[in-house]
Amino acid sequence: MVALIDVDAPLVSNGRDSFLWRNASGMFCPSFSSKETWEQLRIHSPIVPWTDVVWFKEHVPRFSFITWLALLARLPTRDRLRGWGMNIPADCVLCSNGVESHEHLFFDCSYASEIWGYLAAKLLPNPPSTISAASSWILLHRLPHHAKVTAILKLLLQSVVYHLWKERNSRIFAASATSSSALRLAIDRSMRNRLLSFPGHSLLSSSLLQFYFSRLSFPL
Repeated sequence: MVALIDVDAPLVSNGRDSFLWRNASGMFCPSFSSKETWEQLRIHSPIVPWTDVVWFKEHVPRFSFITWLALLARLPTRDRLRGWGMNIPADCVLCSNGVESHEHLFFDCSYASEIWGYLAAKLLPNPPSTISAASSWILLHRLPHHAKVTAILKLLLQSVVYHLWKERNSRIFAASATSSSALRLAIDRSMRNRLLSFPGHSLLSSSLLQFYFSRLSFPL
């Protein structure tokens, strides 16, 4: 370590002192960037394969947040709460058949499976029954001619996950239950509201909402 007394005093002839900020590449620049500073401070982790399923142009922030926690298995499901020592029932409140865990809620639960399978199958056949497999399944169809299908599937997955978690909490904390058909209507409404804000790129191209209507025009 160099002591201050070993450093030569600054000379006025050398000009005024200036502040320099180091960027991510290690170079020093006169301008400050919060992004570059954060890139140096944070611990870099590998990018997870499902990142594009959580964060994308059409996402709804609260939907993405819950989906992110679900993919990380960080939602306070009953199996986790019991693991922390809480004395609560273990049964799934949506189907009363099985221990409530991330794997069960998304989408082994019969209530959740009915909703996810029914909606997703309208876009692509044989949707997977787990959230991690569903994210991989969606990315497999990330092709130019499937761009609209991919965008709608991403939003649909997040909407289903969010509404299932919201329904689970309503049953626990408000003693209010919604039928699967009514929840499908709520998911359909949230999809339409979000897709309405993304018009077609030209008069000749259909919007995401028009494409959604053409593929999911069914009685709920």
